Amino acid sequence: MLISLFLAIALLLPASTAFADTRLSGKEIKQLVSNSTAIGHRKLQGRKSEYLVHTVVFKTYFNANGELVEKVDSTGGASSSSGGSGYPAHGQWKVANGKLCFSFRDSLVDKGKLKCLKVLKKAGGSYELTKGSGEVNRVWKEVLPGNPYKLK
Repeated sequence: MLISLFLAIALLLPASTAFADTRLSGKEIKQLVSNSTAIGHRKLQGRKSEYLVHTVVFKTYFNANGELVEKVDSTGGASSSSGGSGYPAHGQWKVANGKLCFSFRDSLVDKGKLKCLKVLKKAGGSYELTKGSGEVNRVWKEVLPGNPYKLK
């Protein structure tokens, strides 16, 4: 009986770790985003509700030269350059201290503010970008090679 219990635990351990969230290293982040387009959603800044969480859908192209461009889906009913107008926001990105750092030079809300976030790969294949507190800032549903949406 005791041997069966140990055997069952031993067989479950590898399976449970295979499905755990994984924090990406700086090198892994750079490999993932450089010359790639992330598609996902984030909370809409300045929009809080007791019952609803307002989010916007975005596409971000991370050029290998450190430039980025993000376009928010304007069908979400949001407004503001960084919040959801449909106009592209431009900025820079880099990897520092194992985090993805970026800033937008033409954002109405966070102009020039550098944000550095941890990148966690989720068991289902999506990615969560989290603040130091662990709060999720962005979720990437997929990361595509290149710039398939021709973001400029």
